[in-house]
Amino acid sequence: MKYKEGLIPYQKHFMKLLSENDAYVDQFVDRYYTAGTILGYVSKEYDFDSKNKDSKMRWLRYISFFSNQPKMSHFEISLAQDIYTPYSRTNPPDIGDHPYGGYLRLNFGISHRGRSFLEHTTFSLGVVGPYSFAYETQNLIHQLTHNPIFYGWGTQLKNEFIFNIDYQIIKKFYLLNTRYISSDILPALDVALGNADTHFSIGGRWRIGYNLDSDFGVNKVNSSFNGGMPYNDRFSFYVFGGISGRYQARNIFIQGNSFGMPTGIDIEYLIYDGEIGAALLYKGFRIAYTFTHTSKTFASEPSEGHNFGSIELNIAF
Repeated sequence: MKYKEGLIPYQKHFMKLLSENDAYVDQFVDRYYTAGTILGYVSKEYDFDSKNKDSKMRWLRYISFFSNQPKMSHFEISLAQDIYTPYSRTNPPDIGDHPYGGYLRLNFGISHRGRSFLEHTTFSLGVVGPYSFAYETQNLIHQLTHNPIFYGWGTQLKNEFIFNIDYQIIKKFYLLNTRYISSDILPALDVALGNADTHFSIGGRWRIGYNLDSDFGVNKVNSSFNGGMPYNDRFSFYVFGGISGRYQARNIFIQGNSFGMPTGIDIEYLIYDGEIGAALLYKGFRIAYTFTHTSKTFASEPSEGHNFGSIELNIAF
């Protein structure tokens, strides 16, 4: 029998960079969830059942609903920032428009990779409001790129400490697996709980390409599901499409701070995301692009949704 039915801990570490922006789809659009960035470190994989069974980090394997199943584990630490702006650049924003808001956070994530599943648990500590430095970040980028400035940041959400937990599970089912072409489907579930974001989401991705046994899909900053990191050195290329449905019970960036005067804007409780993209992997390096369409997130939103692009770069060492 192969080692743990083919499970081998990948011994490379990663630096990862994720950037999302509506300008990656249309440079003249700048509204709602307009930008998101993650910069982080991802550890090598550990086998806490045998090779690393005496490690002081072995407790990580128990942060899982599959603690008795063979799996490889890693952890990651990242810094993330999201930026939200209204449709209008007027000051103050129009009544019923999306509030100004920023979210700066430190993420600590634990991932477990089984033969056909990937499990993530992420703990986020951060702040919304002026201490998120969203205003300064957007102004700097707009000045460097000679884009118009938003004038209503004085109305943004107040400072508030944020604690959020997110759990995801992804399964992998092969539809086709030959030497030159493979196809799989990746159904997934995502649950988030916290004062910034509380939601429940189900969905999946379909992929077709060469050698799909190198990851569980791409990652994103602020929507859909995260496919973790590459777990071997093999060359892989694929295109994909996905869809997910989400029930959001709490969205601080639309409803306003947890304490104090609410915005009075009604959220859309049921939201869907659709995506298409492509990824290229080799020796732990991965570059990917994803186009995402999100349906209306609040009742007074004048459009039928919002589009943004995601660029991912992973560097193994």
